[in-house]
Amino acid sequence: APRRHPRARIRLRRAMATDTVVSNKGWLRALAMMPIPPHSGIYKLHLQTKETIGSLSVRESVRLPTGLDRDEWIASQLCGIFEELEHLVNVMEDVCNEDTCPRMSAGKCVQYSWADERHTAPRALSAPEYMRTLIVYAEERLGDRKVVPIDGSAFPPEFMHMVKTLCKRFFRVYAHTYLSHFQVIQEQGAEGHLNCNFKHFLYFVLEFDLVGKQDMSPLAELIKMFLETDDRNRTKGKAKSEK
Repeated sequence: APRRHPRARIRLRRAMATDTVVSNKGWLRALAMMPIPPHSGIYKLHLQTKETIGSLSVRESVRLPTGLDRDEWIASQLCGIFEELEHLVNVMEDVCNEDTCPRMSAGKCVQYSWADERHTAPRALSAPEYMRTLIVYAEERLGDRKVVPIDGSAFPPEFMHMVKTLCKRFFRVYAHTYLSHFQVIQEQGAEGHLNCNFKHFLYFVLEFDLVGKQDMSPLAELIKMFLETDDRNRTKGKAKSEK
């Protein structure tokens, strides 16, 4: 495997150190680039989401609050999910390239191709090209006001289809990161930040049934471990509070 330049290691460590959903410091700059105007309800819900994640469990933070529109809440959550993923993709530029990852994959047995509305025929892309293409595609879809309205009008039927498509492809980035580059992440002490972001994504898609179990099968064991560990911790926390 090619050796990484020491400066690349430092950039990875510093970048991942700021990339966590329990931090309120590293997301303002990314928000300025989001395709959601600051005066919209979706933007404000996104701010609320970021603050909530710092005080409640990740699982509880994604649940639909009473009295809020379901589609608007999902849109606001998706903005945060996308922001975290975009930062991860930027971080991965130091360790994932055309030589190390000539094909987008999740381990040795699962490979992904890219297709969209403009290019309907599946294309085999390298991992970095797939991730860059996904970021541009997600920005375009989230910026489409016919699909993600910000004027208070109802969300169209195709909104949920768009959300599910994005989330399925977002999962692939996490799967590739864990199965192809986790050792580097772990060596740089950024494992906890990656896990926190993935849990945010995981509980979001489970809460609203956005990605099927088969699509998430490459990380089935990791997901099972996270869920069981969190359940045990919640049980312990309830037991202590009852004493």
